[in-house]
Amino acid sequence: MSQLAAFQKRIHEEIPLSRALGIELHSWDGSSLVLSAPLAPNTNHQGTGFGGSVYSVAVTAAWGLTELALADLGLKGSVVVQTGSIDYLDPVTSDFYAICRLPGEEIPERFSKSLARHGKGRLDLIAEVFCGAPDSSPQADPVAVFQGRFVVQNARSKPSLQF
Repeated sequence: MSQLAAFQKRIHEEIPLSRALGIELHSWDGSSLVLSAPLAPNTNHQGTGFGGSVYSVAVTAAWGLTELALADLGLKGSVVVQTGSIDYLDPVTSDFYAICRLPGEEIPERFSKSLARHGKGRLDLIAEVFCGAPDSSPQADPVAVFQGRFVVQNARSKPSLQF
């Protein structure tokens, strides 16, 4: 089982809402995570994307990126969202997806050093939400933008091939 498939299984087991939302992980390249959700189970009374669903997909993308970045460092820890806000720019009118990227396309040195020294760290992330089929290089403008701070505590080495 690939790292991404194992992580998706873990997300659905540990965060039941992710299964109800229909979240599907598409790609992780070491600096960005792409995941999607269908519109049908995530609609509001107007037939567009429900704000809470859109937020949940975006926060899952950022939380997931943090977890995967930790794994790439050979670490496991407790990852939680400390703060988060979202700007809804346009209605979600179709299946949608979120992209979260590491700042500067790499794990920030300050974050890595804090994890090594103290077993904890903070990471500020942005996840953008787009309508349509998942694409790691979207041509359209995002329909929503999430900004959040994620805190990692109790970071420690993890056995390889374990999620």
